[in-house]
Amino acid sequence: MHDFVIMPNHVHLLASFSDQEGLLKQCDSWKHFTARQINKRLGQAGRFWQQDAFDHLARHEAQFERSRAYLAENPRKAGFQKGE
Repeated sequence: MHDFVIMPNHVHLLASFSDQEGLLKQCDSWKHFTARQINKRLGQAGRFWQQDAFDHLARHEAQFERSRAYLAENPRKAGFQKGE
């Protein structure tokens, strides 16, 4: 299960994993793949993403749902119109 929101200068992703090792491995894979694709389109090379991610552990369903609501509202709060 995952939800994501792409903002102009960052990405919000809500995902669930069975363990921390799986989380770290998948995040590294996403960052590597997307950095290569974005750099290719921009005609650039080198580091694209910041070194550290800002992760939050949802310890129960209510926290997970609050995070999901935050992601859904983030573009509106930033002033984007639907579909932007």
